[in-house]
This record gives sequence, C-alpha cells and structure tokens, in this order.
Amino acid sequence: MSKKIKLFDPVVNIEEEKAIIKVLRSRFWTSGSGIGNVEKFEKKFNKYIGSNSTVAVNSGTAALHLALSLFDIKNKEVILPSISFVSTAHAIIYNGGKPVFADVDEFLCLDPSSVESKISDRTKAIMFVGMGGNPGQLNEIRKICDKYGLKLILDAAHMAGTFVNINNQEKHVGTEADISVFSFQAVKNLPTADSGMIC
Repeated sequence: MSKKIKLFDPVVNIEEEKAIIKVLRSRFWTSGSGIGNVEKFEKKFNKYIGSNSTVAVNSGTAALHLALSLFDIKNKEVILPSISFVSTAHAIIYNGGKPVFADVDEFLCLDPSSVESKISDRTKAIMFVGMGGNPGQLNEIRKICDKYGLKLILDAAHMAGTFVNINNQEKHVGTEADISVFSFQAVKNLPTADSGMIC
C-alpha cells in the first residue's frame, strides 16, 4: 500500500479568498503597481526585519540573481556551501562569477574553517545559506568577511522569521549581511505562492 504525502498543504481561509478576489476584480494583475499589495508587503517585511530597504521580485532565484548583480563578481570567486538549491550557484554563474564550494558544518551551513581555507585573491564574496532556516555560524562568517574585506550575501530563502544573536541582541535575520534574499515560494515558511525579496 502506498500513501501520498503532500509537498505542502496551505491553509486558506476566507480572508485570503477575499484578498484574491479583490486582486482579480481590480484587473491590475501585471501592470504598474496594481492595487498596492506588493508595496504594502515590502514595507511590512522591511519593518519586520529592520532592513534599510526591500524590493519584491517574482522569485527567490530572481532575487539572488539581482542581488549578485549589485556587486561586480565577473571573473571573481564567490564561496558558497556544498549543500544548497541549484539557484544559489546559478546566480553566481549568471553574473559571470565562479562558484567555489566550501564544506558545511553540523547545521548544514557554511563551516567557517572550510570557508577561510577557500579564500583567494580572486574571492569577492561569501554566500551564506541558512539551510532549513538555521542561522548556523553566520556571525563567524560575518567576521571572516570583515577580516578579508569580502561582501556577505545571505541566501535567506528558508529564514523568514529566524532570529540571530548579534552583539548579544536577538534580531531578525536579514540585516547582518551586505544584502539578504528571501523566498516566499509555496514550500517556504512564509509562502505567497511564489515571490522573493531583496533586503
């Protein structure tokens, strides 16, 4: 006997149904700022994590691609974990950079000692991935970036709502990197069917 296990099982109540009907009836599906829901979400999420600014995009992959385009990584190396979704490496390649894979620790996040051993004179940035929402040793990776003058890009696809301890203060993940990227794809902990955010 086999049993099907759903990949995700969203909870939809009357409030979500009303919101969708409002958008459908507005006829602003793809043009301009629509009825303002995206801008409201950007502002609320920005305030929630305490970022300087946020920009919503169509997916976490697009957010990674756009975020990396803000740094000149062409012909440069970006260190990333050996365990991640393929978009993490693809975003580096799309922007002309070279992915350099480092080992992960017991949290399935970048291992600081492995990261430090991979740094070369061509290294431009380190991309930290919070696997399963875990901040792992993010503080140690931030210290390595500061020590070598590298950019820290946080692939926070799984991390909406995650807290990290910075200078003995609990803060929402998203402000400790030079740029942070979130995903709101259907299987993430804060789903919107599919979208992403750059902070």
